[in-house]
Order: sequence, then C-alpha cells, then structure tokens
Amino acid sequence: MQEITPQEIYEYKDRFVLVDVREPYELRGPEGKIEGALLATLGPKLIAFLETADPSKEYVFICRSGHRSAQACDLALTLYDYEKVFNLQGGIRAWNETLFHLK
Repeated sequence: MQEITPQEIYEYKDRFVLVDVREPYELRGPEGKIEGALLATLGPKLIAFLETADPSKEYVFICRSGHRSAQACDLALTLYDYEKVFNLQGGIRAWNETLFHLK
C-alpha cells in the first residue's frame, strides 16, 4: 500500500477515483467530505464496490485519520488484486488542514 498526501490529490484529483470509507453520518459532521468522492463504507458496501469496480484505475481511500482507509487498501490489494491503491495520509483531517493552507 502506498500513501498519498492531500497536496498530491489536490494537484492531480482528476487522475484518481476517490473512495470515502467512513460512515454516512461522518460526512455530515464538521470534517465534511471531498467533493466527488464516492461513499463505500468499510465492510459489505466496500466489498460490493471492490467486486464491481475497475481494478485498472487508481483509487484513493479516505477516512477520518488514515486507519480505516489503510484497511480498505489492504482489502483491495490482497483480496481483489487491485494494484493502484493509495491511502490518504492523515485522512480527511489532513485534507482539511492542507486545503486551508492552500487557499
């Protein structure tokens, strides 16, 4: 699994499929979500997503701090043979902090 920084995603956002693995209620919280990110909550919804998604694309998995998204990366790599998966380093918290400094 590779990690990717918020800065790299911000610069090359169109290159990646962004997949948020948090719970739906977390998207409505103060940390919000990344525009355009798909929701595939860690568990059965993520598994269903991985079974139907195109493994040749590049995916960035997102959660609050990077722990659950690392688990999502492991699932994609080990069970579904995805090759181009990235964990958002520091999660949505790091994204929000970086975005604040970029504006």
